[in-house]
Amino acid sequence: MTIELTHRAIVRHGSHSSVEIRPTPSPGPGELLLAPEAVSLCGTDIQIVRGNRNDPSPIVGHEGAARVVELGEGVSEFAVGDRVVVNPTHPHDSSFLLGHNVEGLFQERVVIGASAVSSGLVSLLPDDLSSVRATLVEPYAVVRYALSCLARETPQTLLIFGDGLIGNLAATLAPSVMFPTVEVAMVHRTELGAKWTANYLPSVQNFSSGDDWERHITGSVAVLGATHRAGTVASIDEAIRRLGDRVVAVHPIGGVPAKATSGLLPGVDIAGVRQANTGGPTPPAVTTFSRGAQRVAFTGNRGVTNDQLTAAATALTAADDAIDGLLTHRRDIVEGTALMNTICEQRTRVVDGELVMRLVVGLGA
Repeated sequence: MTIELTHRAIVRHGSHSSVEIRPTPSPGPGELLLAPEAVSLCGTDIQIVRGNRNDPSPIVGHEGAARVVELGEGVSEFAVGDRVVVNPTHPHDSSFLLGHNVEGLFQERVVIGASAVSSGLVSLLPDDLSSVRATLVEPYAVVRYALSCLARETPQTLLIFGDGLIGNLAATLAPSVMFPTVEVAMVHRTELGAKWTANYLPSVQNFSSGDDWERHITGSVAVLGATHRAGTVASIDEAIRRLGDRVVAVHPIGGVPAKATSGLLPGVDIAGVRQANTGGPTPPAVTTFSRGAQRVAFTGNRGVTNDQLTAAATALTAADDAIDGLLTHRRDIVEGTALMNTICEQRTRVVDGELVMRLVVGLGA
C-alpha cells in the first residue's frame, strides 16, 4: 500500500489566499526537495497576489530559509538536513523565477528545478543564522549591491523613495556600504511610515512627498527608487525635477514596468538598464546622460549573484540584533495567511493600527 505524502501550501486565488493540502512531489534528476523554515512576504509578492502583475505561479514567496529533505538523482553537492537559501533569479534561464513563474516558498515542501540547482542558485546557510533573520538574506544582498552601484559616484546624500523594508534596509546599510559620512533622506508615502522610520533610524531625514524636501538636502545626490512598481518612474521624475543638476546617480531597485521611460531622461530605457544588471554583475552596466553640466549615472538591478547571497548571510549572522526590528510580524501558516489576506485584499500595510513592515511566516523546523 502506497501512502501519498502531502503538505500545506498558501495558494492564491485572485487576491485571496488559503491554506490548502497538496500532494508532495518527489524530486526528479538533478532536483532538490526543500522544506521552507520561514518565508517573508515582500512587496513583489503583494503585487502579484493583488493582480498588479501577471506572474502565473499560484504560490508566491522567494525570500526565505529552507532545509534539504530529499535529493534528486545525481545531486551530490548537498546532504539531507542542509540549511539553504535559494537565489530566486536565474541570470540565464528565464523559465526559473522563484515565486513568479515557478511555485514559490510559501509551502511546506517545494521542488527546486535542475536548472537552478546545477547553476548554483542554492547556497548553504550558516547554522547559527536564525530562520527568521535568514528571510533578509536576499533583500540584504540586493540592497547592498544597489548601494555599491550608487557609491561609485561618491554622492554626499542618499535620497530614498519608498518606506517599505527595502527603503529602510537601504537607510540602515548606507553608512557601511557607501560612506560613513553619507547623509540619508527618505521620502515617505504615509505619515505612519515616516514615524516608523524616525523611531527605527533617528539619524535619517524623513519627509513626506508633499514637503519641500529639496530645500533640506545638500550636496550631490544619489537617488534610490525603492517604491512599488507603479511608483518607480514617478519617484525618479520627482527627484530630477526638484533637484536638477544635483542628481549624480539613479538606481531603481524595485520593479519597473516594461519599456518604462521618462520625459526627463531622454533616451534612457529604464527597464532595459535594470535588466542589463540581472544577477548583479560587477562592475554594473551603467547608462549615462547629462543634465546641464552634470553627468548622471543610471544603473539598476534585478537579482544578485550567489556569492553576494552567501556574503549577505555571513554579514547577517554577525549583525546587531537591531536589524530584526525590520521583521515586525511573525506568524504561523494559518495566522500568516489571514494577515496576508488583510494586506492584499484591503490594500493596506496598516493592520490594527500597526505598520506591517515585514510579515514572516513560519512553515516548520
